[in-house]
Amino acid sequence: EPKDPQDAVVAKQFLDSPALFNRTAKFWTQHYANASGPKDEELWKKVDKLVDMGVSQDQAISALSCNQWDLSKATDYVFG
Repeated sequence: EPKDPQDAVVAKQFLDSPALFNRTAKFWTQHYANASGPKDEELWKKVDKLVDMGVSQDQAISALSCNQWDLSKATDYVFG
């Protein structure tokens, strides 16, 4: 129930940007549960950029997911 969420970040994304919520859910499902289908290359490029800055892959995915996949905001979130 997005109006009474256990995870406010996920609920906010679901309510504010359903398309991005779906992309994120697909990304996480493919990465963490080995779901099939084509990978989202745009999102993976952002993950790789943070990894190149010395961030672990899981930390990069988490920071990007929590920041609407905005690389600048995710970078500030990690290093700020």
